[in-house]
Amino acid sequence: MTPAEIIHVLVVWTPFLAGGFLWNILISLVAMAIGTVLGAVLARLRLSGRKSLARTGLAVTELTRNIPTFVFLFYLAFLIPVEFKISDEIYAFPAWLKASLALSVAVVGFVSDNLLVAWQHWRNDNHPAALLFVPSWTMYLVIIVMASSTASVIGVGEIVSRCNIVIAAVSGEEMMVWVYLYAIGYFFGLCFPLNWAMGRVKKRLLARVGGAPKQECGECE
Repeated sequence: MTPAEIIHVLVVWTPFLAGGFLWNILISLVAMAIGTVLGAVLARLRLSGRKSLARTGLAVTELTRNIPTFVFLFYLAFLIPVEFKISDEIYAFPAWLKASLALSVAVVGFVSDNLLVAWQHWRNDNHPAALLFVPSWTMYLVIIVMASSTASVIGVGEIVSRCNIVIAAVSGEEMMVWVYLYAIGYFFGLCFPLNWAMGRVKKRLLARVGGAPKQECGECE
């Protein structure tokens, strides 16, 4: 195919691929929301004066750190029914939500560790160090966005899944490289600016605290 033909194909399928990338963003934001709430609960437990609660929070955090999200994704795909029946009404359980739940496991551990440290700094009136949690959280969102492409394996119509549809539709193996490269451009276009901006914010906060904080994650009781 000529360069003009390749560009034409990509332009024609852009709305379709862009729609898939919106699913990647939705999956990632929901995963971060769920993981942040649950991680905050664990961080609060780890700050508890009661040793039993602190140990429980730490134990659950350790568990979330060691669950492979890709395997857990398949587990949820088969464990959670496709639909539920409540009071004679049938409600579907979307595959994209299963993907968000699977990815949220890693977020739980991340938030539990980093928010714990942030709260400790805040209590010590070291507010710039505490605010380092914000750029760290945003950078972790970037990681989850990139990991969201795994949702394609359970049938979610995100951008990687739609790339396969495009390649099959145009019936040209030579388009495969260009379609996937185009998809990479979506991830790069979102993730690089976020990483760059949060890196700048992090440097400014570190300058205000006189260097990196002593703890990068919470391992204390």
